[in-house]
Amino acid sequence: MASPYSTTTLAQADLRVRQGLLVSALHVAVDAAPAEPGSRLASALAARLERIDGESIGTELQAGHSARACDLLAELSAVQTDLRERTLGMPFQALSRIREELARVRRATTSAEVIASAPAALCAACGFDRAMISSLRGSTWLPATLHVEVDTDSAVNAAFRDFIQDLRIALTSSMPEAELVRRKAPALIQNAQSETRAFRPLIEVSQTREYVVAPIIAGGSVVGYLHADTYSSGRRLTGDDRDRIQIFADGLGLILERTVLLERLALQRERIGKAFYAARTMTEGLSAAPVQLVRQNIPATESRPPVSLPSMLAASAPRLPDGLTPREREVLALLASGATNAQIADRLTVSETTVKSHVKHILRKLHASNRAEAIARYLYLARSQDRAL
Repeated sequence: MASPYSTTTLAQADLRVRQGLLVSALHVAVDAAPAEPGSRLASALAARLERIDGESIGTELQAGHSARACDLLAELSAVQTDLRERTLGMPFQALSRIREELARVRRATTSAEVIASAPAALCAACGFDRAMISSLRGSTWLPATLHVEVDTDSAVNAAFRDFIQDLRIALTSSMPEAELVRRKAPALIQNAQSETRAFRPLIEVSQTREYVVAPIIAGGSVVGYLHADTYSSGRRLTGDDRDRIQIFADGLGLILERTVLLERLALQRERIGKAFYAARTMTEGLSAAPVQLVRQNIPATESRPPVSLPSMLAASAPRLPDGLTPREREVLALLASGATNAQIADRLTVSETTVKSHVKHILRKLHASNRAEAIARYLYLARSQDRAL
């Protein structure tokens, strides 16, 4: 019995099957390829494949449209080439974006600004829809800032943002975030809604389906977390997303460490500046004071009373505003001489706690915000008193 299909018909069917298999394989490759944030290349490739799949190379050949069939084959080859270039180039492009966004974060002048800008930079660098940065204090997880790149569900995101305000989460050993502290490695949490180890209230209010999380390490210790997901787009997260968030977190940790050190350096400079100001005020007072030669006759039969350090300070102390007790005046004079609380306590034979209490009262009565300001005021009054003599 003769076959109902001619050789040409069988060849046409075979071409159609091969074309369908190739287009399907390319669709899978497009979907599996790393996502490029802000790019429509994947959608464009998918649209080209749909257009190719709508035509038949075999039919075009049978109809004598060999030129059109060649065009379809060339288009398939071009899609393969674009997909290959995209797949090979994406890791380098992703690293470049991460570097650029971290450079922007690094321009912040305070650690608070770094923390506030990090989630938005993470979304821009790695193609996430939402990102959250948290701090870690001991065994307490403290969510800080949430950024939403594309707000397609404002009600959920508003509830998410309100929920983390002042939220304190006690870490348990089973939580993925606790495991991050031990391993110092990122994690990809899939099927988050059924993940029993996660902090359930946060998962439920955020409605996240899956997320990636990485530890922020500074000074060799985990100081916080970065969480991110693709809630709006629905894009599936992969191991590439997990690796990228860790690269970003590593860079962020170095930036935070540097910024905190600069803040501490600025504070030390301020304190040193106040100390130098107090010392300069003291030396200016001493150099401007007139030299006086005074002769004092003491009867031979009259014995000198013993002189103690407090009485010497009290005798030479400048006239301060009314309100300071004699003991507070002694403490202030000793402060101006450079004595510490412990040295003052030793000299006045009192406890260091008592000295601290006197210092507190002195600052309040002199309307001074710190010891340096009180000393400066004391030295200014001393210099004014010397000039008046």
